[in-house]
Amino acid sequence: MEDVAWKAVAKDADVLEGKPVGVEVGEDKVLLTRIRGTVFAVGRECPHYQEKLEKGALFGTEIECKSHFARIDVTTGKVISAPAMNDLPVYPVRVDNGEIYIGTVVKPKFPKPAAALGSDPRTFVIVGAGAAGNAAAETLRRQGFAGRIVMITPENERPYDRPNLSKDFMTGKAGEEWLPLRGPKFYPAQGIELLIGKKVASIDPAHRNVGFTDGESLAFTKLLLATGAAPRTLAAPGADAALLLRTAEDARVLLRAASQWKRAMIVGAGFIGLELASSLRERGLAVTVVAQESVPLSHIVGDRVGAYIKGLHEAKGVVFAMDRTVRGIEGAEGARVVTLSDGTRREADFVVAGLGVVPVVDYLEGTGIAADGMVPVDGTMQTSVADIYAAGDIAAVLDNDNGRRRVEHWVVAERQGARAALCMLGKDPGRQEVDVFWSKQAGVSVKYVGHAKHFDQVIYRGAVEEGAFLAGYYHQGALKAAATIGMAQEIIAVERLLRFGAAPQVAQFADRSFDLLAAARAVS
Repeated sequence: MEDVAWKAVAKDADVLEGKPVGVEVGEDKVLLTRIRGTVFAVGRECPHYQEKLEKGALFGTEIECKSHFARIDVTTGKVISAPAMNDLPVYPVRVDNGEIYIGTVVKPKFPKPAAALGSDPRTFVIVGAGAAGNAAAETLRRQGFAGRIVMITPENERPYDRPNLSKDFMTGKAGEEWLPLRGPKFYPAQGIELLIGKKVASIDPAHRNVGFTDGESLAFTKLLLATGAAPRTLAAPGADAALLLRTAEDARVLLRAASQWKRAMIVGAGFIGLELASSLRERGLAVTVVAQESVPLSHIVGDRVGAYIKGLHEAKGVVFAMDRTVRGIEGAEGARVVTLSDGTRREADFVVAGLGVVPVVDYLEGTGIAADGMVPVDGTMQTSVADIYAAGDIAAVLDNDNGRRRVEHWVVAERQGARAALCMLGKDPGRQEVDVFWSKQAGVSVKYVGHAKHFDQVIYRGAVEEGAFLAGYYHQGALKAAATIGMAQEIIAVERLLRFGAAPQVAQFADRSFDLLAAARAVS
């Protein structure tokens, strides 16, 4: 091996078939994988949040990240599914005299359409620049679309990482520079027109036209609706005093309050409300959570897991006032007094309402596109009107059990946006993804896959009270969803089994000797 461009990184015998190995040589962080006898080398860290990929699970040539369910091809470095947005760097590999060597890295580049931008006369308009809208715009370009792409947002921001608002951004660990999904030069370089601070007032399906509140309009060939949702507000006297958390500007307002004051009350014990409670406690604030249910998150994860998560927060100093609602808010910021449904009055410097969201569909009035406050779509993400698609929080997708379901999670919106883009181009979008989400609760990562609107049986692996468990949510004997703390590879296996229609039966899930990973590797 006289070629100095090659670096020895591992012994050939140490990289076993189907067993990824992470190595670091100088500045190179490399994942080595042997697939059918051939060794491949790509970047070691997931492009999403830099998790070490060897901690995930490998299925054929596809590795799934343990942190947030991104899937990547280990032979090409190509991202298969969100939330990862960038491909991995790739290294040439040589094996000689029992040693594995890597050559000069080939860094990933965002692909450009084969045809010149503008050579395609079509205009694809995307209303919304959140997870779904941004994923759709990027997918269109990745797939070679050379027409005009216009992405519209009422916010004065380019697309940003919304899940971070209640987590590291609120604690102060992540600054403003962490929020944007792409740098300011990305969208012009890709020919994606980003109209910020522009609010859509109406859609005219017959004339294929988008109308704006300022009186301007924009014609489209195909349209994607990805307007997301708006936070629910409190319905009580003085409720307009409560802060909200949905947008980056909301987060900045809340952050200023958290920097100035010391006592916060959060109304609502959903995932975002509890994430915010954790972040504010980390900043040293006294935090009270008020919620009408007895156990937080019980309708999603069940009483046992919900109680455990509540205990995690209580151990960090969060005070809960459950089985209560807010009757009214009095006083100025810094001296709020909140009256609860049991008649007690509690003091707080500021109040935050975390009561969930409602889809933003008001601009669709009279079009027939929206129904029951959401937008029904088919398997191609197309609405009832040809060439108009929807994705993200507003989209009601087909569901075999419940007719339709609407999901309000970031990675689901990203994947729906990418799927819609493929269908707008007339391409096969592939197998339907399984809903997934994650949440950081009192410093602990909670992961969830599937969708269980109803469940009548919960099967556990591990011990909930010890913080290492996998819970399976069954309805009429069929697995609908699973949640975990501390068993990341197992929930990855369940996600794959659900995606391929091979979910484990109750007895299999309950039997710890039943190897979920082996079962997941057996499906294709």
